[in-house]
Amino acid sequence: MEKHEIDSKIAEVSKSILSYCMTRTSTQHEAEDLAQDILLQLIKSLPNIRDDQAIYKFMWSVAGNVYSSWYRRKIKIKECELIEESYYGYFDDIKDDHTEIDLLRRELSLMSEKYRKVTILYYLENKSCLEISQKLSISESMVKYLLFKARKILKEGMNMNRNYGEQSYNPKQLSLMYMGEGPNRFWQLLDSKAIPQNILWACYNDDLTGEEISLQIGVALPYLESELYTLVNAGILLKRGNRYTTNIVIMSKDFSREVSSKLADIQDKIADSINHFLVAHESDIRSIGFYGCNMSHNTYMWQMMCMVLASTFKKCQEIDLGGETPITAFGERAYVWGEEECKNAFNICQIQGGGVEIEDCMLYFMDWIENPKGTHHDFYNDRKLVNLFIRLAKGQVKDPNEYEKEMIVTLIKRGYVLNKNGELAITVPVYTQKQIDKVIKILDPIIEETYQLSQEIFSVICSILKNHTPIHLKQSIKGIARMRLFSEVVSAPAHIMHCKDYIKTNWSANEMPTTYIVIDETM
Repeated sequence: MEKHEIDSKIAEVSKSILSYCMTRTSTQHEAEDLAQDILLQLIKSLPNIRDDQAIYKFMWSVAGNVYSSWYRRKIKIKECELIEESYYGYFDDIKDDHTEIDLLRRELSLMSEKYRKVTILYYLENKSCLEISQKLSISESMVKYLLFKARKILKEGMNMNRNYGEQSYNPKQLSLMYMGEGPNRFWQLLDSKAIPQNILWACYNDDLTGEEISLQIGVALPYLESELYTLVNAGILLKRGNRYTTNIVIMSKDFSREVSSKLADIQDKIADSINHFLVAHESDIRSIGFYGCNMSHNTYMWQMMCMVLASTFKKCQEIDLGGETPITAFGERAYVWGEEECKNAFNICQIQGGGVEIEDCMLYFMDWIENPKGTHHDFYNDRKLVNLFIRLAKGQVKDPNEYEKEMIVTLIKRGYVLNKNGELAITVPVYTQKQIDKVIKILDPIIEETYQLSQEIFSVICSILKNHTPIHLKQSIKGIARMRLFSEVVSAPAHIMHCKDYIKTNWSANEMPTTYIVIDETM
């Protein structure tokens, strides 16, 4: 079709096209724009039409297609405009006074991360939906959905009365306890950190959302999110949907007070029995002739008490729990629990020698926490110092090199070695394996008596713990009760013995009361 023919046809149908558009649009301007789009498509297509009779049929087909595309585009734009207007309109409604602004800030502090991020980017940083989409690696439609939901959350929240929990003004304390394989990888999660401690408290009896935790402990949600992530990764906090639940047993002050009141008589009996037995068998034990057997009476009492209590606790680990020790999030078999009020007087540790001739030798520590004189921290993670100390105990250090001399000075400063006119002497008892076996054989009756009383204590702890433990943690009761035996069978009786003056902390100057060595040969 020639150009003049096309112009003639366009002029002929333009009025009909405009009328068609007027019936399908709400304004004159929209009708004219739509008509221009239809006519433009016709101009592009008419040169290819050879049959004049087909022009009108083709014209209405083009008009219908262009109108359909225009209408879909208009609806999409309108939807975006409505959403955009609702975003901006929401903040326009907020009054310029402290009350409204404070409420907005409060709600933003309680908003979960996914909503808070898009809200801040859109309203405060003036980013477009496309820019937010690219920054957060989500679709544009998801950005718009999150903004729509955020507006709704903010609006509802600002109209609510928010009540902060008791922990917001009276935070709780919690120590994380560990017993099992390998090093304690959990202590640093809570050590001197009030926020994670109070998160675990807040979620102990109730499943809470992040917002509810924030209100309970009085800390804005942005400051909680990394702690929540860390606690969940460590397996001591569970996340189910958007709610969090503490996944370890917590022993509260109320629990501890109830346990103490019900166990006092049994623990007194343990302390008195140990004291009576050790005094009665002092000469028998000294006669074994181990290095240091001439120690003071007070150091003797400490040494033997430590052996009795440590051996009793070792036997307690044989109490059948009906299952294996649980596996932690770090892959080790161990028990992890929390205590609001940790009153352990003791800490047990044993460190093995490493290397030829000393790999079967062992350092034993029962650190008296309240008033220590030498602890396992003096040697922990220092294998060279451990090995040198064991070699000194075995009399194998005759001509120390310069490096060994420096370590010996360290041992002297810490009280483990004395320099007597150039002769080195260690200040802890040293037993061969045969000698320690003889000591334990003499102590067996009091160890067995203490163990029998420990089983009574175990039953009492289990009974009380059931009333202080949420349903989802009931399966942990026996295991944690057995771990609690360290406090109630080892630490508490030792504390009673100290209070009754059976053992004293006016330590002998040249003796280490709670440390000893077992070597692998006859001295």
